[in-house]
Amino acid sequence: MVRQSGNTWNNIWKGIRLLFSNNTLRFALSIEFVSAIAGAMILVNTINHIKTGLQLDDKHYGWVMAAFGIGAAIAAFLAGSLDKSKTRAVSLILGVIALSLAITFTNFVSYTILMVLWLFAGLGQSLAEMPSETLIGENISYEDQGKVFGAHFAFSHLWWAITYPIAGAVGIAFPGKEFLYGGLLTIFATIITFLFFLQNARIGRLLFSFHK
Repeated sequence: MVRQSGNTWNNIWKGIRLLFSNNTLRFALSIEFVSAIAGAMILVNTINHIKTGLQLDDKHYGWVMAAFGIGAAIAAFLAGSLDKSKTRAVSLILGVIALSLAITFTNFVSYTILMVLWLFAGLGQSLAEMPSETLIGENISYEDQGKVFGAHFAFSHLWWAITYPIAGAVGIAFPGKEFLYGGLLTIFATIITFLFFLQNARIGRLLFSFHK
């Protein structure tokens, strides 16, 4: 039992180490965190916006969330053909930008436009989150993939555990403008993520050149 427990913890830590030691996977996981900020805003605050902001009912809430789901489904079908690069950076970046812009203008548009925005938000959510699974399969050896998939599953769900309270706090603090501030927060997090990884890439190139 002790040996089995030790092996379990070794596998857990190995999965975490492999996940975070790979720059491509680390970038994808960071984009998933940004995506979770916007996604939590949608799941937490849409119902209040529909009923209080637009003075509509449950039927309208159902339709707008259906638009979000349709967008996600379309992206799921198209993701593989849209971006076949090794890093899936195009899909990740386009996804998080679509999400950010979709929610930023939500407080200022009609219900019809909201349906369109939520369609694009669904597209963005899938484009920003789906590549991680494929990237693990392409960057991690077969015998270690199970460990890394497990680590990814844990951290991607941790992102939602963090962002749900953030979405609730934004909704309480800025009623009527919750999506504006949530969108600005998402855009800010996106910019920070891009700058951080661009800087890391430059440092890596410099070190490699120096080594040579």
